[in-house]
Amino acid sequence: MNKADILKLGSMARIAITDDEAEALGKDVKSVLQYVSVINEITAKEGVTKKVGAVYNVFRADEVTVEPGSHTEALMAEAPHVKKGRLEVKKILNTD
Repeated sequence: MNKADILKLGSMARIAITDDEAEALGKDVKSVLQYVSVINEITAKEGVTKKVGAVYNVFRADEVTVEPGSHTEALMAEAPHVKKGRLEVKKILNTD
């Protein structure tokens, strides 16, 4: 990855990166990618395969631990804009 790629990634991630930081990060990314390629070569030569154990979800019973609505007034009092008992938020999506 070159400096321009690092700066573009920083911009996309909304992270301010200086030119000096971009050069340093480029070297770091290159080192990491080289290391990963070495690991891939070793595993390919040795025929190493990944072993995965049993896969399952852990579920818990849904239980109501608080009386519904018991905190509503306190939460609404902290909101910057409330309209007809609901939080009012700025529209951020364009539906056109």
